[in-house]
Amino acid sequence: MPAACTGTPPPGARCDTLWVPLDYADPSLGTIPTSVVVVPATDPAERIGSLLVNPGGPGESGVQFVDQAYSLFATLNQHFDIVGFDPRGTSGPDAVTCEGTDGLDHDVGLDPLVAGSATAEADLVASTLAFDASCRLHSGWLLPYVGTVNAARDMDALRAALGDSQLTYLGFSYGTALGATYARLFPTHVRAMVLDGDIDPALSFMEQSIQQGASFEASYDEFVSQCQAETACPLGPDPGATITALLARLSTGPVETAGGRTVGRGTVVGGLVAAMYDPGSWGSFYTALAEAAQGQVAPLQSLVDSYTGRGPLGYDHSTPANVAINCADHSVTDNLAGYDAMALSVQADEPHFGQDEVYGVLTCAYWPDHGTAPAALHVTGVAPILLVGATHDPATPYAWSVALQQQIAGSVLLTRDGYGHTSYGFSVCVRTAVNAYLVDRDVPAAGTTCAS
Repeated sequence: MPAACTGTPPPGARCDTLWVPLDYADPSLGTIPTSVVVVPATDPAERIGSLLVNPGGPGESGVQFVDQAYSLFATLNQHFDIVGFDPRGTSGPDAVTCEGTDGLDHDVGLDPLVAGSATAEADLVASTLAFDASCRLHSGWLLPYVGTVNAARDMDALRAALGDSQLTYLGFSYGTALGATYARLFPTHVRAMVLDGDIDPALSFMEQSIQQGASFEASYDEFVSQCQAETACPLGPDPGATITALLARLSTGPVETAGGRTVGRGTVVGGLVAAMYDPGSWGSFYTALAEAAQGQVAPLQSLVDSYTGRGPLGYDHSTPANVAINCADHSVTDNLAGYDAMALSVQADEPHFGQDEVYGVLTCAYWPDHGTAPAALHVTGVAPILLVGATHDPATPYAWSVALQQQIAGSVLLTRDGYGHTSYGFSVCVRTAVNAYLVDRDVPAAGTTCAS
């Protein structure tokens, strides 16, 4: 019997649990549950099948995504059952679990400018070791099995359970890695697939992080410029200088909130990262940063909490699951001197985000399990796949979409000219093209570009 849905599912939604092998290579190890939500097609006469959607992360809940963003898929829901699923390790009793709230508060607020500071580096290493040890303690049995290959196999099990002979899929950000991996493993099982905000699997985790830092930096420049162009920018006539001064002040004198939490430079950088994902949020961040510059840090802290999945009762599982999946997928070095050298080398070009990106990789250095070396996918024998890339995407640079197109034979790249992460939610032009492709499998003409 289907389970009762929790949260705020769309009308008519039904929820269930799919049990999948913990280890596809050794089914004797048992099974683990995957939460699923299905919103039946609103026009049964026009129903094509199921549309699986994934919001990315990695570590984000697909069930919550459908609950919260259903309106985005309302048009597609006429033709498809909209299906959200939680990749293994992201929810329920078998979610990856690591530190408690206090430990994660400390980790999230770490000062990203580490290189050259023995104190900051010692804090970073100690915190990273403590986080990894807690993950091993609470979820060590699960960590070897949360990688993208297993999640893609779970998707095929879900496709079969839904009764679809082929998969129709819409994946965002990390969801593009999941979809591309599925296409490599099951090329003949793909009916139609959209990968929006693409990841290049040929890059190492460090290469991805450094290139992402450069894209965040470019978006930050636009973030500052747009505020400066306003007649009444909350950050004053020189918003860049206001933010720089705020970062410097909080690096030496963190502020304690009424709730006893500490807001330092790391929190501000976290806020800047969160802001870059959606230009529509920039006004809120301008105001929150301006208030922080006046000593009122609670609004900025609230925005960062929303980004990191922290609520009144603590963090959700997205942060531990994000780390676990990334570490399962990537192989990284544990040479600390190499991280220091890399952090210093990117500091000039990526002053706000470079070191944060470089040292973020360090978590996987002490992880109990390591992934494989990066490699291009070389997907062949698959129906035409539609890739979508934005020219100024902060988290998945446009160059990654170009690179992925070269790795998937017959794929087509649809370009959005604009800022913000992924494109389907930002552009009517993109939504129209994607919807037409998913319904009728009409691929846009090569070189098609949409405005935001």
